[in-house]
Amino acid sequence: MLDVSAHIVRDAFSLDVTFSSDARITCLFGRSGAGKTTVAELVAGLIRPVRGRVVLDGEVLLDSGTGLSVPAWKRRIGYVFQDARLFPHMSVRDNLLYGPRRSGDLHPPLDQAVALLGLEALLERRPGALSGGEARRVAIGRALLTRPRLLILDEPLAGLDGARRGDILPYLDRLARDGPPILYVSHAVEEVARLADRVVLVGDGRTSGAEPPDAAFDRPEAEAAAGLSAPLSILDGTVAGHDPAGDATRIDLAGILFLSPLLGVAPGERVRVVVDARDVALALTDPAGVSFQNRLSRPWSPDRRANNWVSRRGRE
Repeated sequence: MLDVSAHIVRDAFSLDVTFSSDARITCLFGRSGAGKTTVAELVAGLIRPVRGRVVLDGEVLLDSGTGLSVPAWKRRIGYVFQDARLFPHMSVRDNLLYGPRRSGDLHPPLDQAVALLGLEALLERRPGALSGGEARRVAIGRALLTRPRLLILDEPLAGLDGARRGDILPYLDRLARDGPPILYVSHAVEEVARLADRVVLVGDGRTSGAEPPDAAFDRPEAEAAAGLSAPLSILDGTVAGHDPAGDATRIDLAGILFLSPLLGVAPGERVRVVVDARDVALALTDPAGVSFQNRLSRPWSPDRRANNWVSRRGRE
């Protein structure tokens, strides 16, 4: 459980933070410059608020009222920054083991971290020979080997192109399932839809939430926090099957059959359908001669709309 309440002032910027979450992945979500990284730095102990309180798993890490502030290095929080910050003169193996060696940990779970993040073929390379996505995975592995009770990932996919983002997302799925609880910083809707259990909206100098993604994006504050031009809905479904000839995947949305572009996801796995209101059309009669994949004749509630795109959620 993570409980945070604080008032932060940095130069001309001020931010009021209040949220509680016991989720596996809590996302701080909002547009660039909204203060998401500031909240992450507060939790990690890298900045001090004007006033505030941070409690992790029942331990008070910060209480301005009593003057208590646990130093960052004692909080057992792993922080992965937007840039990997690997030591260029060290191999991947030595980068991974840097923290355990400094702390005197004689038996770090190196093999588990390497397997979790698919680093087997990279161990003897230097950071200069890594792609952006590989470097991010190494940075996450280095943080994991400090045995954190909370892992903070600050825009881990920032600056990566579409292919590199696609390469690293499956490892984040695996990390979400098998790693420690995560505080995830992002301004990308697709990342939040795929990974988040709870979403904290950050915008207009304050936070809102933490709530499941569908509830968070249903808030009036969501459009401003996310910089969206239209409301979104996020629906959980299950892959019912595939139609390769039609280049489509069938998704069961609580008994409603829904077609998406063909996905590389096994039947029975869970997915999330993200709906952009701009992709919804209403008709009083059955439309003919249109290109919509999904034409649903039954009355729809506000959370049932035609799809924009589908993202895989790689865990239960």
